[in-house]
Amino acid sequence: MSIAKVVFLGKSKKKTGNTKFMLKALRRRVEEAVFINVPRHKKLFFWTDFQEIIHKKIIKANPDLVLIYSKDIPYKVLEDISTFCKTAIFYPDVKVPLDEKLILYARLVDYLFITNKSQLDELKLRGVKNPIFCMQGCDRDEHRIMPTKNRTWVSEVAFIGRPSNDYRIKLLKLINQHYHLKVWGSSWQDFDLTCLKNHVYPKDVAKICYASKIILGCDVREDIECHTSNRTWITLGCGGFLLTRYILGMDTIFTKGVHLEWFHSKEECLDLIDYYLTHDGKRKKIARRGYEFVHSNRTYDVVMNAIISCIENNRGIR
Repeated sequence: MSIAKVVFLGKSKKKTGNTKFMLKALRRRVEEAVFINVPRHKKLFFWTDFQEIIHKKIIKANPDLVLIYSKDIPYKVLEDISTFCKTAIFYPDVKVPLDEKLILYARLVDYLFITNKSQLDELKLRGVKNPIFCMQGCDRDEHRIMPTKNRTWVSEVAFIGRPSNDYRIKLLKLINQHYHLKVWGSSWQDFDLTCLKNHVYPKDVAKICYASKIILGCDVREDIECHTSNRTWITLGCGGFLLTRYILGMDTIFTKGVHLEWFHSKEECLDLIDYYLTHDGKRKKIARRGYEFVHSNRTYDVVMNAIISCIENNRGIR
């Protein structure tokens, strides 16, 4: 089959910009892409049945594919359109155990694209027809090197994110004892770390990546195969030097010491910070290679082309 027209449902995702970047790339890949902002429809049409309005818009568009970001579609709408439309979900998060609501939605669609390999078999056992591994990416335009002379963004080590687990909190507090650390994201004041900005937007990330010598990555789990947060792709896409916690399967995606650097323990993390703060040339070379790698291999244009091609050719992707 050939996909020329797509209806894409999701939220605005202002902080990450994920749906905006996916939509831009989608419009470069297909002839027409219509975006339906589900929460906005719910707010605008509070006085009537907003689900029926969404349903009618999809029917009127008569798309070759309905693509859903996460679970951003009313279940009853999906239940009906899945009987006569080709449907797919792109689910960027990972939850252990599996999100039961996702299972309900995923059983209805033709394809479920998830950002890890560990849960593919379980999803099949739970009745999901085509669970497929598909990594996230960066935007080819906004995730770029953005020079800044503003000292606000400067630090030896920077972290962007929230205090989501004990490992992350303890690691950041340890780093703060030894280095000039800046933390960007909400709620860190509860752990005696100064939060420079609660809400960090794409242009902020680019400035942080430019002005910080090391960007720290610390995903919530290290045992979910090949699942990295979108901050991995965005950091590399903005030219940052990424020192991140090793995730199972990361070495099948990146080359250590070439595209980025990783650690297995808090002690190794501190050793690597010491090393790269005193080896500017190596650090900058790795950052440049990571930047080139992501913009060549993992922009959202690559992601959306892979998703559309997979559905057109009825095959799996990476």
